[in-house]
Amino acid sequence: MTINDKTAAITGIGIITPAVNDISDMASYCKNAPDTLSKKVEKIPPPSEMNSRELRRMAPLTRLALYATDRLFLDPKLTRDNCGIYIGLTHGTTSLLKEFHDYLFDFGPAMVSPNAFSNGVTNAPLGAVSKYLGLTQGGGTLVGYENCGLITLNQAAFSIANGIYDTCCAGAAEEYSPLVEEAYKKIAWYDDNDKNPPYLPYPRNNSIADRKALNLSEASAFFSLNKPENVINEPDNNYCLYSPVNDLNNLDEEIDLIISGAGGGPQDEYELETLSFILSRQQTPTGILFSKPFFGETFAAGSLLSSAMAWDILVNKEFYPSFPLHEELKDKAIIISDFTTVKHILVVAASRDGEVSAGLFTKNPLP
Repeated sequence: MTINDKTAAITGIGIITPAVNDISDMASYCKNAPDTLSKKVEKIPPPSEMNSRELRRMAPLTRLALYATDRLFLDPKLTRDNCGIYIGLTHGTTSLLKEFHDYLFDFGPAMVSPNAFSNGVTNAPLGAVSKYLGLTQGGGTLVGYENCGLITLNQAAFSIANGIYDTCCAGAAEEYSPLVEEAYKKIAWYDDNDKNPPYLPYPRNNSIADRKALNLSEASAFFSLNKPENVINEPDNNYCLYSPVNDLNNLDEEIDLIISGAGGGPQDEYELETLSFILSRQQTPTGILFSKPFFGETFAAGSLLSSAMAWDILVNKEFYPSFPLHEELKDKAIIISDFTTVKHILVVAASRDGEVSAGLFTKNPLP
């Protein structure tokens, strides 16, 4: 694999979680994260040019996406004229979906809320963000499982490399939903019992009584992507390079650090297989980090929280704490104490159906 084949430059991140609403606060929070993670953002701030009244009937999912994208475009250098936008989702706006159907079944079609319908459709976040930011070049909404965030980021990088857009805004959002949580409880995936996994990945090849997974939460993370040649004269601490990895079999770069999407969920058996495979191909032991012990299971947004950690390490030289590893990985991995030496970070995310997505973050100069 040649990492510059489909490379984009990531120049900024907008992020919001129950504990963090700026990338500058992310590392310090992770170093002191509590044992019990919050599920909801207590108050989602409005974007800089909107007020709370305008947000009143928008779903939490849309408000999370609006805040994160607004943070990106506070940078005056980010152009909107030829900027595409991609948004990844898993469950969508289930809060308004439930409201719409509650009224439909309780009171009949005449009493359903048009607002609940229009603000609850899958493309509602994409429409709201595009309208607010004045993005007219198009894009799309991608719906997927635990690896959906990386799929979205990879799609944006391909669009940059193929000349479809000069710049691109790509990210994912997930709102916490009691409805979704209850559905997963019924199949014993996430049961809100604070039985966090003792190590990661934590595959589900054990009895239901022994299953442990990080609780559900919500988040939104968005990235600004540019053509590398457009930022080559920018200071080195303003960006890093990103390349989608289509086939891990062809990955021949030495990796300093891997950030995995394992969290005790149904994807963990595939995360373990993937990590074992990558480590077996490395010449020297490699560091492994996980983002979900700090943020919980946020589905589509989860792999982009891992990506935000990777960007923060490379650009801001930040340190992130480790989490206990599965026994099969310990002999092939190391604990990194000096993050200033890290130059290549591989972010991987598996889905519940075994699909694996990956992307390489690097500080390598352009050829």
